[in-house]
Amino acid sequence: MVVPKHFKAVAALLILGMLTHALMAFQEEPVFQGKKFSEWEAMLKVDSNYSKLSDAEKEKSARSRRAGLIALELMANSLDKRILPSMVLVLKNDPEEKLRETAALSLTRVALKMSEKTKSSSTRQYAAEVLKESLEKDKSIRVKEIAASSLGKMVPESAPAIPALILAMKQKDTGLRVAAVDALRRLGPEAKDAAPDLRALASDSTADIISKSFAFLALGNLKDVAAIPVLLQTVQDAKMPLELRLPAANAISMMGGESGGVIAEKLGLLLIEEGTPKDLKIALSITLDSQESFAYPAWKSMVPALKDRDAAVRSIILHCLGSIGAKLQKDFKVVQAAVLGCVNDSALEVRLAAVETLGRWGPELSDDEVVKKVESLTKDTAKEMRETAATVLKRLKGTPSN
Repeated sequence: MVVPKHFKAVAALLILGMLTHALMAFQEEPVFQGKKFSEWEAMLKVDSNYSKLSDAEKEKSARSRRAGLIALELMANSLDKRILPSMVLVLKNDPEEKLRETAALSLTRVALKMSEKTKSSSTRQYAAEVLKESLEKDKSIRVKEIAASSLGKMVPESAPAIPALILAMKQKDTGLRVAAVDALRRLGPEAKDAAPDLRALASDSTADIISKSFAFLALGNLKDVAAIPVLLQTVQDAKMPLELRLPAANAISMMGGESGGVIAEKLGLLLIEEGTPKDLKIALSITLDSQESFAYPAWKSMVPALKDRDAAVRSIILHCLGSIGAKLQKDFKVVQAAVLGCVNDSALEVRLAAVETLGRWGPELSDDEVVKKVESLTKDTAKEMRETAATVLKRLKGTPSN
């Protein structure tokens, strides 16, 4: 049979094209320490007779597979599409728990790096799906813990894993439970279906401190108003460990206006209570300062708090008073006098905060006494005070700042 010349030409072009493609694939294959990707990938394979190997042979094989995983991760900048699937095979199939842990960690880092470099969420989504499966199916608690923790880094692509994270937070293992709760915290309001179980954990008197504190913070980030009673009760209970009272206060500060003004007065009273620990006083001050929408009812406690032994407390409360000045109305003069008194505080940071508060109140709430006081501070011995006073004075006099 005689083959027409034009068919020979077409065949030659097809063969040339296939060879060129193969050559390009060979040339573009990532190389690390003199080995091509395919060589490192081959090291990830598990011997079919692995279960029959001696312990020494298993250890040698595991070291080789670990080296392959590390090499693949170090080739992530190549953005080679084969890297993640190769890691997934290890995560799903490797008989050694430690190798699956390493694969989960490497998969997470590579997916995040590739996502950042490509400005695409596809690798995060791919990794989140795989990690969700590991959280649900892997037999190792430690692998599940790493999967849960990693899902927290894949927000918002990890949202489909919320049911699996809720199941994980109900497990007895503290590490797994905390990792799942923290992932739910990172997901924020999107994980609202987890709120009832988080409240149950937060209220569980038998739960460990770490799990409960993470549950508090998760509820705060979810802005779960129904959790306020247990949070407030924890903050107020002097018998509770400080490690629980602090995150409970922080959780309230994360709620925003949703938490309402009912609790402000109670937080204020606790702020000036003699037995309240220093760190908790700072946390309470921050909570009130972050809640401009409801902090006003606590003003009667804020005034005595300006004499607290801790300069940080005094400074934060001054800032808070700067936010609620217009709401004070008939009580404003009492607060103004207390703030003016802080201008003579022994701590420079408090003095600066007091002057800045006067500036935040603006010309609408200032009088001649305030203007004269601020004017005198433009000649203060401290440079920071002179500069701050000069800026505030311009505002009080209605002069635009340059």
